[in-house]
Amino acid sequence: MQQSAAQDTASGARIKVAVLGGGPGGISAAFWLSATPALRARYEVTVHTLGWRLGGKCASGRNMAVHGRIEEHGLHILMGCYQTAFQTIRACYAEWTPRASSPFKAWTDAVTPQWKAAAEEQATGVTPPLWAPWTFTLPERAGLPGDPVSPAATEALVGVMAESVQALLDENLDPALAAQLNYGPALALLRRLASSPVLQDGPTAGIDATRVELQEAAERVRAQLAGCPDRSDRATSAATAASLPVLVTHVLILADLAMSVGLGWLFDLCGRGPSAYDTLNAQDFRDWLGGHGATQAALDSAPIRALYDLTFAYRNGDATTLANGSMAAGVTFRFVMDLALGYRHAPFWKMNAGTGDALFTPLYQVLAARGVKIDFFHRVTGIALSADKSKIGAIQIDQQAEVVGGSYQPFVVVKGLDCWPDQPLWEQLVNGARLRADGVNFESSSDTTSAGQVELLLGTDFDMVVLAVPPDVIEAVAPQLAAANARWSSMVAQSISVATEAFQLWLAPGLDKLGWTSDATIVSAYAERFDSWADMSQQLPLEDWPAAGAPQAIEYFCGCMPEDAPPADPCQDAQAWLDASIAGLWPSVAVPGGPMKPGTEMSRYCRANREGFERYVQTPAGSVQYRLPPGPAQFGNLYLAGDWTLTRFSGGCFESAIESGSLAAAAIAAQNP
Repeated sequence: MQQSAAQDTASGARIKVAVLGGGPGGISAAFWLSATPALRARYEVTVHTLGWRLGGKCASGRNMAVHGRIEEHGLHILMGCYQTAFQTIRACYAEWTPRASSPFKAWTDAVTPQWKAAAEEQATGVTPPLWAPWTFTLPERAGLPGDPVSPAATEALVGVMAESVQALLDENLDPALAAQLNYGPALALLRRLASSPVLQDGPTAGIDATRVELQEAAERVRAQLAGCPDRSDRATSAATAASLPVLVTHVLILADLAMSVGLGWLFDLCGRGPSAYDTLNAQDFRDWLGGHGATQAALDSAPIRALYDLTFAYRNGDATTLANGSMAAGVTFRFVMDLALGYRHAPFWKMNAGTGDALFTPLYQVLAARGVKIDFFHRVTGIALSADKSKIGAIQIDQQAEVVGGSYQPFVVVKGLDCWPDQPLWEQLVNGARLRADGVNFESSSDTTSAGQVELLLGTDFDMVVLAVPPDVIEAVAPQLAAANARWSSMVAQSISVATEAFQLWLAPGLDKLGWTSDATIVSAYAERFDSWADMSQQLPLEDWPAAGAPQAIEYFCGCMPEDAPPADPCQDAQAWLDASIAGLWPSVAVPGGPMKPGTEMSRYCRANREGFERYVQTPAGSVQYRLPPGPAQFGNLYLAGDWTLTRFSGGCFESAIESGSLAAAAIAAQNP
């Protein structure tokens, strides 16, 4: 007879938890479920992950054949509003004992704050294409990411937004124009209303008056924008707008967007409780803004395009037009407010080494020190229900390789730091030389290399399961769950993901020699298909290039991969894009309207992310209602972890995955006090 988890607790035996998946969600669940001595005495946690490294689509690898260069799945930037993620990172680093030679001792060693960002805007009717950036230098804010925040933080940020917009208008508009727009009283009312202590209890006195005043102020701002030329999907560059100066045009568009957000909050959210956000999720974010009066110029502007580009928010991966964009309005409102106004210290944080090195190395080593077992080379191939279909009863695993000595040691050392290699350490695998010669790829779904099968059984090998692989994988390995439960079936069917492409360049000249007119930054809304770019040169000291002739810059690019595109060759795609588009960003090292000049590029890494675990999970309008919370999830001993679950942002980001894992761990602990 199978023994229940409650009986295990009563008898003193540890409850066995199988975590399926070694990405951020699964590792977060394992981290928080083993966070205290009491939890470690109660739970025996085992993580099962395919291949040789942790991180999922955030995994990185060191190419030891090319000077230990860092190779990523794409462009990974932490946001200063990633509350749970930074709490986890900070807790991990506080507990971690790195090797003596490690350049990372504290979490602040592993990341670099970034205050600058840019969104590119293209002029129409110009050959070659003319691009002009909207540049933003965001202010340093109090505290550090991961510090505690108020539960009502999103509401309070509406007041911060109103204050910021007033400052923006006051600083950049001619006093006569500012007086004509007369926005001050409306924004002051909005600030007072957002700070009202009774917001959580229902409508607040002054809402109606604020609505009227804000609408009138917004209409005056929009009337000024009417003097600008019509803007196409990519938006006519302000450089061609003769009626208003460039800066004034940008400022008025930002004011238009902010006032539309404020009106949307006043009409749809203020005093209505958390369920109001859920109602908004049926609409696309741009449609919601437009419904509250945002002009087409604002809806097509570079900052909005950047938001959709950075979140790969295009149907079927077709990012050629914003008409294909779709982002659920409720969760996007929360994300935008936190991203722009709710961060601590800096809005963005770049990793100083690979994402795997900076985050998953310390997480792995802390988990190992706690006694959490991590089984590499474990591909989940099947999940079956118990006889009564109330629980997970069995898990089938394909053991991809046999480890010499039984314990895989996953790291190589680069510049004193324990790093994940870009391929398995073949010498640790039985028949490793042959596997390598055969071109085995343990992360490919088409590679069926196996050293045998393992079956985990309820009551013997596990009591509870944390399912931390995305729906694209779940659909393939767990059809029985969908057949048994309509809610589960809807979740899988309505989860939408997109393939992505990325490449990295190591350059002979530094960023200041490329012709880019700003400092190190993060750029989006640029030419498709690689519309987002970040300078990552802060990683150079942690790669192992020879002192003479080392690269002076590292640059990362990424974007959507259209679903109807022919099979991708990412290096060919990258070259075609560079030939057509790089001159608009880096004119000093490119032929006008053409490719980079010889001698600029020293090394390149390209990849297409098509595998189920690599695809980016989207949050289109109408999809959030189908997401399931982390746990318990429809079946009694099953919990979920990943950015595809129901979380605060419910979106494809590191924060959602880490939050989901922590919520799954908390739900398991609550069920077994």
